[in-house]
Amino acid sequence: MLIKRTFGYWQKLFSVFFCCIMMNSIAIYHAIAAENRIKEKLSETMDIKIIPHQKSGLFDAKHPVKYGVSIANYYKNTQEGKISLQVKTARGKAVTSSEVDFKIRGGASKVIDYVIPVEQPGFYEMIFSINVTDYDDTIRNVFGYKPYEINSQSYRPADFDQFWQNTIKQLHEIDPKYSITYDETQSTSAHSVYNVEMRSWGGVTVQGWLTVPNLPGKYPVLVALPGCKVHLKPIVADEFVLFLINIRQTKAPGEEVLNKEFDYSVYNIDDRDKYIYRGAYMDCERAIDFLCAYKDMGLNIDASRIGVSGGSQGGALALVISALDHRVKACISDNPIYCDVHNLIGIAESKTPTTWPVIRYEQYLRFSPYLNMKTITKTMDYYDPQNFTPMIQCPVLLASGALDVLAPPSTIFAAFNKLNDAAKQKSEIYNFYHLAHEVETKHRFLQTRWLLEKLLYPPK
Repeated sequence: MLIKRTFGYWQKLFSVFFCCIMMNSIAIYHAIAAENRIKEKLSETMDIKIIPHQKSGLFDAKHPVKYGVSIANYYKNTQEGKISLQVKTARGKAVTSSEVDFKIRGGASKVIDYVIPVEQPGFYEMIFSINVTDYDDTIRNVFGYKPYEINSQSYRPADFDQFWQNTIKQLHEIDPKYSITYDETQSTSAHSVYNVEMRSWGGVTVQGWLTVPNLPGKYPVLVALPGCKVHLKPIVADEFVLFLINIRQTKAPGEEVLNKEFDYSVYNIDDRDKYIYRGAYMDCERAIDFLCAYKDMGLNIDASRIGVSGGSQGGALALVISALDHRVKACISDNPIYCDVHNLIGIAESKTPTTWPVIRYEQYLRFSPYLNMKTITKTMDYYDPQNFTPMIQCPVLLASGALDVLAPPSTIFAAFNKLNDAAKQKSEIYNFYHLAHEVETKHRFLQTRWLLEKLLYPPK
């Protein structure tokens, strides 16, 4: 009965979300709503909305790139001037543009349809501008064309596999010295909370929080991985044991804490063997080791059902550890950074100012005149998540924001498209055309249901 009620709830919830999506995707709906608002009260402004004919903002040969631009005039007087549309590649190369005269009476609204001709797979920036009597505005949007055909060049080093096999072997030679302490102040009658410490790569001690449902039986485990500048704290779940890992923040035993904003992404980036993320990736591996070591220690851990989840930096960590350790059975990754790093650098450098993390690379190089960007990419080729994704065996749930400049959608689709066929068939990717470095709240419900299906109620 519990299972039926759980799935019934998610099915009803999903139906509601689906109806909302369909309603919001119709351009004329916005125009009618705008007319009604105008009739109620003129407010001396204008309202501009850009609505893709495909809610996802993804198009292909069967679904050409079409947009509706809804323009509502809240001024009492007629507005006239120019409207223009520019379309550029992700790296800023012009694709097409148009400019026309425009006139709209006071209290009126219009919907203008655009059909945008593109041919090559990729993501494109669409810039709509309006310049009329009393109002100026520019709105940026991003759409994908044939995103599942994006096939960026691979810079995977010839010794990539050997490098990471040796790294894991060296990690396992380090005594983890696991320490687990019951936290009475944060535990409840329903959940037990434990502070976990363990030695990882280079002898660095890392910390995490283990939260365990107190009901008898073994539970699947969800490993939560942190984003940049994030320190995870205990949270609990009824269906899962949660293990929230805080990766290293120190340079080496006894040395100072790194500045998360300026130092972390470039610390030792000119040396592939000492780069900070070599240790960070191994901190995630050590977390999986811990779960397997303690699976029979009365903590209700089912080490045969381990999932990983994270966003931004955590999204990259989730992809990497899923590739390196096949004890991971499900992977959720939101807006993973560092993917397709060569393309990422080109996209970032086309922006003004240069976007993160590439702006940090440039700052680092200014203080290291003997280095150049090739030095950085030579190291990053060993850490780029897209070079790991062909190794993933478990299902992956990926998400991207079309407006994201930190993890551009073209780089995320490049990583997704490099999944092997077996993994890709059981994986999914979602794109949110109106969001940047985030995902929709309702996507969290999908993630929960997806995890339940993959780990709690797997198909027989």
